[in-house]
Amino acid sequence: MIEQHARVVAVSRDRASVQTESQSGCTSCSAKSGCGTGAVAQLFPARQRQLLELPIDHLSRKPLPGERVVIGIDEGYLQRNTWLIYALPLAGLLGGALAGDFLMKSMAGPGGTELGAILGSLFGLSMAFAWMGIRSRRNAALNTDNIRILRIDPSATAVAIRDLGLHA
Repeated sequence: MIEQHARVVAVSRDRASVQTESQSGCTSCSAKSGCGTGAVAQLFPARQRQLLELPIDHLSRKPLPGERVVIGIDEGYLQRNTWLIYALPLAGLLGGALAGDFLMKSMAGPGGTELGAILGSLFGLSMAFAWMGIRSRRNAALNTDNIRILRIDPSATAVAIRDLGLHA
């Protein structure tokens, strides 16, 4: 399992809403003035991270809102979805270009097939993105088998208690 830190936003009976924390160092490392990645990252606003609704019935205690937890992501799940994110749009783009080129050749003859390839590639790419959106919404409820809370982060809890002045 791949581990990632997250913060608990809300807790219901047997589920917790968690939001992952950013792992990027583009705004805080010492080389940010000479780093191209940091400059590009500053051009785009920080994206709001999606809340994940994960079960907590397997934990020894319920996490509290604001507490840090460690979530685990199944490697196979991540690899399958990574392949889909990269390969499906490429396949739609190339398949659409070939289909558009073939259709334009059959309708208009050998000349002027670039327009068919361009329009076909745009159509294939848009269909790939539409299918990916439908699939991700349909599978959002099935993430509990592939993404789960592994444990409550004890180091973050200790810091929170120390910061409250509750230590001896």
